[in-house]
Amino acid sequence: MTWCNKIRQFFSLDGSVSGNLSGHGDEVRTVKRMVRMLHTSDVHIGHIRGSAGDHAEVCQCPVYGIADAATQHDVDVLMVAGDLFDHARLPDSAVRSTLEILTAPGIPVVVIPGNHDVHDDKSLWQRCRRDVQETGIQLLEDLEGSSLVMESSQMTIWGRAMNDHEPGYRPLLNAPPRPSTKWYVVAAHGHLNLSSEDAHRSSPITYEEISSTNADYVALGHWHVPTDASHGTVTAWYPGAPMGSPGNGTAALITFSEEVQVEHVPIAGPANGCA
Repeated sequence: MTWCNKIRQFFSLDGSVSGNLSGHGDEVRTVKRMVRMLHTSDVHIGHIRGSAGDHAEVCQCPVYGIADAATQHDVDVLMVAGDLFDHARLPDSAVRSTLEILTAPGIPVVVIPGNHDVHDDKSLWQRCRRDVQETGIQLLEDLEGSSLVMESSQMTIWGRAMNDHEPGYRPLLNAPPRPSTKWYVVAAHGHLNLSSEDAHRSSPITYEEISSTNADYVALGHWHVPTDASHGTVTAWYPGAPMGSPGNGTAALITFSEEVQVEHVPIAGPANGCA
């Protein structure tokens, strides 16, 4: 069985669960006591370039660095909380290359669209739908929000796709009540409103909305600097951009067990570039 098919088995968009990623058949269903997630955002393929070596016409150094970090830290899922791509004008070949690099380690990849790769009528997600499906990328593309359930019903991931970056779009609108799974993750791409002066900002997120999710972790995107947005009992972070300027060259490594632990790990592109 290919990794793409295994990834499709690992996740279900309708809430059902089947199969596993162990490679030992459906009869093996291990209940994990710990799940590790690498959380990144604002990758901006099509704009950001690596700092060393030779580069492809559309530089893929950031996703090489992310895939390498996911493998190095032995994560169970990779979350991209918006702006994987910088714009919709990228050639289809570059889009497919990005998706192939991210999924090459065989780790399930979950993506929500951001303000640079919005899911509108001209969306590259729609144009390259076949590539998304063939590479096994799990795209949370419902404009009202959709959920994924991980193997053995241990983790639910919810996110709402963005089709227009404007003040009326609220990334955490319609977040469902906490499900029965052991862990609950919400993904959102938008601006954290820190005061009334932010009322005009597009795609607003408030501390109260974060707290009301009752999630174990809210995976945020849009800000390029690591920022703690936790509120109440809910842990929430912007992970920082994986590379480029502005950006700290980091991702967030989340460990889900009896508690949720967050650490920040460096992301480095290939030493010899991506050409």
